[in-house]
Amino acid sequence: MSEAYRVVVRYESHAVRGVIEQDELGSIDQLLRNEPVYPLDSIRLKLLDSEVVEDVPTKDAKAVFFVKTFDGDLRHRALHFHEHAPIVPGLWVRVYFYDGEMIEGIISNTRDFVLESGFFLRPTDPNGNNKLVYVLKGGLKDFHVLGMRYPSKSSTL
Repeated sequence: MSEAYRVVVRYESHAVRGVIEQDELGSIDQLLRNEPVYPLDSIRLKLLDSEVVEDVPTKDAKAVFFVKTFDGDLRHRALHFHEHAPIVPGLWVRVYFYDGEMIEGIISNTRDFVLESGFFLRPTDPNGNNKLVYVLKGGLKDFHVLGMRYPSKSSTL
């Protein structure tokens, strides 16, 4: 049996929370390479509140958050440019959504973040609730490349 992801699909006015099996989407590494098992036009979630399995459309969502817990921590202050973030190769970016939310993270240094309707971002805050975010470009107000991250020859992954 595969691991299940806790997922929150956030829209401008509401959110849908549910669980999806890893087999349905792929591993975190596959997702970071923008190689999900199925296209992400919708996500088949077992809804948290009702246990009903439903195809949740993502077209009008701002983002799909893969979270550690559904509770989160409203008092948590995100860390930016911290030294102890895991070194994952890619572009370090900061994205701003229309609702004012800002997230920093690492994305694959490929053409996908330019050409596709969305891209996967691995948040760099090790204490945050988000493990992975599928950012839909329709919800973005601004996007900044802050730098490149790559492992040094002396570090281990």
